[in-house]
Amino acid sequence: MSEKAAAERYEVPRTSLQDRVKAVKQGQQIIFKKILGHFQQTFTPEYERQLCRHVIDLDNRLMPLTSEFLCSAYNLAEKSNINHSFNREKRMAGKDFFLAFKKRNPDLAMRTPEVTSLMRATGFNKPQVDRFYDLLKLQEQFRFQASQIYNADETEV
Repeated sequence: MSEKAAAERYEVPRTSLQDRVKAVKQGQQIIFKKILGHFQQTFTPEYERQLCRHVIDLDNRLMPLTSEFLCSAYNLAEKSNINHSFNREKRMAGKDFFLAFKKRNPDLAMRTPEVTSLMRATGFNKPQVDRFYDLLKLQEQFRFQASQIYNADETEV
């Protein structure tokens, strides 16, 4: 059977078939490995687990990842000498990597950090914290029911 006929029959690109036939003629061992899509996964499962642990560790320290995650992935690939297609100018992984990583690790939650207002940041001081604990002691002393406690901070009532 000709290469062209085989390529058509088995629905394989003719150039791929030609490359394999040429390699066999040169005595090279051919391993047929089905690869779906144009892009290959950058990291091995071990490196993926390492990235997941890093994300979870930072999340536990209340430091959610955003674009820092993409920089971390780039740095891991560079330091480990892994062949990658990340953006070398921006020194970060791309959106496609991020979406594929989230798909492979659905238990991870990538969050956007919220800005703390100036009033909230300045309101967290020793007198305010002491006042909170004084009110908490009142709650323990008088055993207020939930229906007797009102939050009037945001409602201005």
